[in-house]
Amino acid sequence: MEDMEKKNCACGHEHEHDEDCCCGHDHQYMTLMLEDNTEVKCIVIGTFEIEEYEGKEYIALVSEDGEESFVYEYAETDNEDGFELRNIDSDEEFEAVIAAIDEILDDEEEWDEDDEDYDYEDED
Repeated sequence: MEDMEKKNCACGHEHEHDEDCCCGHDHQYMTLMLEDNTEVKCIVIGTFEIEEYEGKEYIALVSEDGEESFVYEYAETDNEDGFELRNIDSDEEFEAVIAAIDEILDDEEEWDEDDEDYDYEDED
């Protein structure tokens, strides 16, 4: 397993893997070029919309090492990538997006907890 790296993925477990995660999710990756010209490989957490800013879509990313998180406005375009990431300039809009992410993550945690508490019965 020389070609595998030790990674800390978004599932919260530190383990060896290539593109597969122990949580069973197939992650999409995106490499960001930051303002200081460093590249950061990120896991795409997801894209979503929020009521307060109808017609806009946002994307949440976390660096592969789990050390940094990023949020941008996301728009599909006709460029070679097929999308564009835009900075969120308004503090009010940024706070609304972060609140939406927190709500999404809380909902996922509740779903995960419900799944863990479920007693599976043998059908024998």
